Amino acid sequence: MCIKIVRLKEELEYDSSKPLEDQLKGAKQVVVNYQPHNSQIDQFLHEVERLCKTGVSASLNIKFNHNNHLLGAKAKKEIERLSKDIDFNEVIKLMTLIQRKADDTLEQMYEICLKR
Repeated sequence: MCIKIVRLKEELEYDSSKPLEDQLKGAKQVVVNYQPHNSQIDQFLHEVERLCKTGVSASLNIKFNHNNHLLGAKAKKEIERLSKDIDFNEVIKLMTLIQRKADDTLEQMYEICLKR
């Protein structure tokens, strides 16, 4: 088992045929044990990158064991970068929600002022 999704009461193996966001529901941590010739890791990296690009909100706590392989160390850096991008997406989402709420409040105030 190269990539494990750890939930409160169970551990699941990552399934590259299913969307990552569906598998992460209720997950506390994702543990990646790097193996040099495992295609699952590349697929997992592509899925995390897709989450970043689409702005999907997902809480990711990724533990990456690179096992002293150079390519594993590079993959670990990539995961760290992508995790920061997902956190940045969450900040943008919150800022957008705050802006929308402010716009709604201003619109309500404008309607009140027009009626008077």
